[in-house]
Amino acid sequence: MKDSQIRVAGGRELAYTDIGDPSGPPVFFFHGAPMSRLHLVPLEKQFAAEGLRVVSPDRPGYGRSSPQPGRSMTDWPADVAALADALAIDRFLVAAHSSGGPYAVVCAALLGGRVLGGAVIAGVTDMAWPDAWTGYLEGRAEPELMRLPEESAVVAGCVEHFGVDGSGFLAAPFEFPPPDEALLADETAEKGLLSAVTEAFRQGVTGYAQDVHLEGRGWPFDPSRISVPVDVVHGDMDTLVPIAHSRHTARLIPGSTFRALPGHGHLTILAELPRIAAARLRST
Repeated sequence: MKDSQIRVAGGRELAYTDIGDPSGPPVFFFHGAPMSRLHLVPLEKQFAAEGLRVVSPDRPGYGRSSPQPGRSMTDWPADVAALADALAIDRFLVAAHSSGGPYAVVCAALLGGRVLGGAVIAGVTDMAWPDAWTGYLEGRAEPELMRLPEESAVVAGCVEHFGVDGSGFLAAPFEFPPPDEALLADETAEKGLLSAVTEAFRQGVTGYAQDVHLEGRGWPFDPSRISVPVDVVHGDMDTLVPIAHSRHTARLIPGSTFRALPGHGHLTILAELPRIAAARLRST
């Protein structure tokens, strides 16, 4: 694994990991919230076995990436393009999990010919869709925070709920489906997830709060501009992000495909990404 940083617009640092087969076709992966560039590290051997190179950047304010106050979802493709340029990568697949889903969609919409295709795994959809709120993160504080109108109010709310360092996030109860509970019962898997979440809060709760704020807004871009194939995949036992989110995202993206994977929850489905990404690249 390579773990490094580049400098992007405004003098900000953008941190990323680079795993898998260094000579393989590249996949840019966008983590959930709160997660970090470390999320896919436990799957490095699986990506290498599929012959894939996977680059995972921290969004601003997460891990080792500099904060970007007032950022928009549409600012992200420029950071991704700058990272691709720094790594001498011309074209790539975009992939994402959970709250990272919209960031893969916006890159597919705005980066034109640089994006070969996409894979959105258990992704959050455009929250301007009224039905998106039904069953989303039930019993959690985030939906209430997402509805606050200003970023500063969301930051203050996240500090109140989770602490300035984000440590209260892991203390809040989660109700996972049986597949995810089984995964978390594995000490190695649990350690990997905890490491990725802990790294997300390296700079405190602000990066996560920004994500929560942006996630609650309508998408500030047009997904109908996407002209590359996008696979939208969701576990049929997911209790965190409703499967209706993926169905709706697939309806928004022309020519996309939707699949429900039996027996998968919100966490376990990410293990399918090496095969999904490899299959997408083979057919592109």
